[in-house]
Amino acid sequence: MAMLKVGALVAALAMAPLTMPAELPLDALLKDPAAARVFDYWRLREGRPPEAIEPVRASVYAAMKLRNIEEPERCFSDAEIEIHVGLKGVQTAASARQWREDRDAAAGAVRRFDQAIAALMNGDSSGEATLDGFIRPYVARARAARTARGRELALRAARDQAIRRGFENEALLGPLTPSAHGQANWRLWNRVCRIDADNVAWIKREVRDHGWFEISRYGREAEKDAWMLAQHADDDIPFQTEVLARLDKLRARGETDPKSYAYLYDRVAINTGRPQRYGTQGGCRDGQRYTFPLEDPAKVDQLRAEVGMASLAEYNALFTCRR
Repeated sequence: MAMLKVGALVAALAMAPLTMPAELPLDALLKDPAAARVFDYWRLREGRPPEAIEPVRASVYAAMKLRNIEEPERCFSDAEIEIHVGLKGVQTAASARQWREDRDAAAGAVRRFDQAIAALMNGDSSGEATLDGFIRPYVARARAARTARGRELALRAARDQAIRRGFENEALLGPLTPSAHGQANWRLWNRVCRIDADNVAWIKREVRDHGWFEISRYGREAEKDAWMLAQHADDDIPFQTEVLARLDKLRARGETDPKSYAYLYDRVAINTGRPQRYGTQGGCRDGQRYTFPLEDPAKVDQLRAEVGMASLAEYNALFTCRR
């Protein structure tokens, strides 16, 4: 999604006074998500250039106690996400008409996505064949699970994956302008944030009360689902570290996929500021996939082969990076 430079916004946050323009009744909007959703944010731009919104945003985020808005340290509340999307929208729109059209298009796209996910979770079609094909196996596993624990795990894994398929699924979201696409993505990001937080709370209780989802008891797919929820627990690094220690012991007994251990090892390493071992974590730069720092670049392919992974070059070739 299109974002402003983080450094500039962080500096603005540090300097912003905690005062709001008269046109923005922030306290009232924070208490009423419905009011925040329908508020006319364009009045903040009327007769002003786009950059006039920057100090307003900085003051709003400071009031919300959010330090880095482009990579928020917590999920937004219902009201906060409406305010955030509203301010982002008017900052990028060229006119009041465009802002309203983009706002409505983004809201419609997310509504369609929510309906599609609800249909999938009920065993019906989302209306988009690729998404159906990807999520239906999770739902089928939930229905076939012999225990309530296994059923809940499969459903949570289904939600985890389904919401992540929304960001770039143009067939489901429909054609959107860059601004509308950005607004839709922010709403979907907040859903991901909340789903991850709920999943982490659940699997943490399950693992500590009942142990890991060993392959011999729950099957390979369930064990992989459990790993995936832990992999996405980036806001709870101590829990990720605890799971990594469990997987390290279990892999010697064949109770976890060695690749699961490798992926989580790298995730914990990067989340704690250390070089990774297997090269599973990376990003995009200038349209090319790149790998975050490695413990031993000369041995990475050997280490990957030991856990059943293809070479790092083959792995990176699987990613599509946009310029």
